Amino acid sequence: MRSNRASKTAELAAAVRAAHLIYDSPVVFRDEFAIGLTSPFWRIISQSRILHHIVVNKLLATLRPVHGQILGRARYCEDALTRAVASGIRQYVIVGAGLDSFGLRHPELAGSLNVFELDHPASQESKRHRVIKLTGEMPKNIVFVSVDFEKETVADALRRSSFDPTQLAFFSWLGTIHYLPTESVYATLGSISHFALAGSEIVFDYGIGGDMLGDADREALAELKRFVAKRGEPIISSFDPEIFTTKIFELGFTLIEDLSYKQQMSRYFANRTDDLRPAAFSRIAHYRI
Repeated sequence: MRSNRASKTAELAAAVRAAHLIYDSPVVFRDEFAIGLTSPFWRIISQSRILHHIVVNKLLATLRPVHGQILGRARYCEDALTRAVASGIRQYVIVGAGLDSFGLRHPELAGSLNVFELDHPASQESKRHRVIKLTGEMPKNIVFVSVDFEKETVADALRRSSFDPTQLAFFSWLGTIHYLPTESVYATLGSISHFALAGSEIVFDYGIGGDMLGDADREALAELKRFVAKRGEPIISSFDPEIFTTKIFELGFTLIEDLSYKQQMSRYFANRTDDLRPAAFSRIAHYRI
C-alpha cells in the first residue's frame, strides 16, 4: 500500500462484510459495524440494492469468491479466538488490522481482553477517525500499534506497546500475507514465534499459486490480481501448502489446522442456495507456538 493513504483493500473487505448482512442468507459472519467503517463510496454501493447488483453482481462478478474468502477467514478466526479467550488468553493481537471491528462488537470483553491492532499509521489514523465518528470514542481496551511490515517486525512494534510477552496471546493475520514479499512473511512469523509466549496461537490466511488451480479458479485469481494491482496493492506472494507448513514448523510453530477450499466449504458454506463460496486460491491456517 502507499505510505500516505489508508488501505483500499481494507475498505473493500469491510464493504463485503457489510453487504453480507444485507443480501446473503444464511449469514456466515456478522459484523454490524462494517457499514459504518467502510468508505462512503462502498457504503453507498452496499446500501443500494440496484448499485450493489450492478457493481458487485455484474461488473465485479468474477470477484465473488473473494467474498467467501473474507467471510470464511473472519468466522474461523473469531471461532478460534472465542475458544482461546475461554481458556484464559487475555491478549489479542490483530496483525494488519485494517477495519476490523472486533473491539467494537465485543464491549463485554473490554475489561478482560486487551486488543492490540497493528497496522500502517495512515490506515490507523483513518480508522480512528471513523470509529470516533461512528461511536463517539475508541474502546479503552484497543491499543493502536503503528508498524511498517517491510521495515520492522511484529516484536519491534509490540515492544513499544503495553503488550506482555510473558502472558499468552492470540494473533490474527488476515488478508495481509498476500500483499507481502515471501521473506517478509517468514520474518513476521519468525518474529511472533520468538517473541510471544509458547502456547500462544495464530490464525492467518494465505494464497496458493495459480498452477495448483483449475481454469475457472485460475481466472478468478487473475481477475483479483488485476483488481488490487490497479488500486496500488498488488498480490505478491503465494505458497505450496506442504512446503509452507514445513517452513513454519521450522520457525517454531505446531500446526493445529490448515483448511483447504473443500474444508472451508463443508464447514461454513454447505447447503447454501446462493452463490456464496470460499475462494479456491486461499487457505486458512491455525498454529500454536
